[in-house]
Amino acid sequence: MGVRGALLALLLLAGCRGVSLSPVAFDEAAHVEALALSFQPDGSGLLTFRLAVHSPTAESPLLTAVDFELLVEGQRLATGLQGVEVPLEGGGPARTVEVRFPLVSEEAPGSPSPVARQVQLRGGVSLRYGGRTVRRAPFRAERLLPLPWVPLAAPSRE
Repeated sequence: MGVRGALLALLLLAGCRGVSLSPVAFDEAAHVEALALSFQPDGSGLLTFRLAVHSPTAESPLLTAVDFELLVEGQRLATGLQGVEVPLEGGGPARTVEVRFPLVSEEAPGSPSPVARQVQLRGGVSLRYGGRTVRRAPFRAERLLPLPWVPLAAPSRE
């Protein structure tokens, strides 16, 4: 291998220091612990969820963003991105992060009593290692939630 090969290998390893090369490790780094969704008859609403996030590597990253897509009964109702700054301990216990997204739509058709509806939340968290390396850890949750009011999904434009 020689001196050049050894030096190149050392540089490559230093560039990847602390960031796992296994994508499976990041698939399990964020988990939805709680999910709540509410809509009012005027169309306003609130999506709240709690994530448990840990670093799947020995390095201590900064959690910098949470992105999401919200579906109710298979219809996409909202997408969003929220910037955050939460330091995580490398190889340490998970940190709990609560995310709140206000939702706004036109009037919501509803019923006087709640109806169990299938709610899906999917998204990811951005973990920044050092100054440049950013990895996304996905999350996904499905729940049946009692919702008396749900806004209509916007018609698709094709």
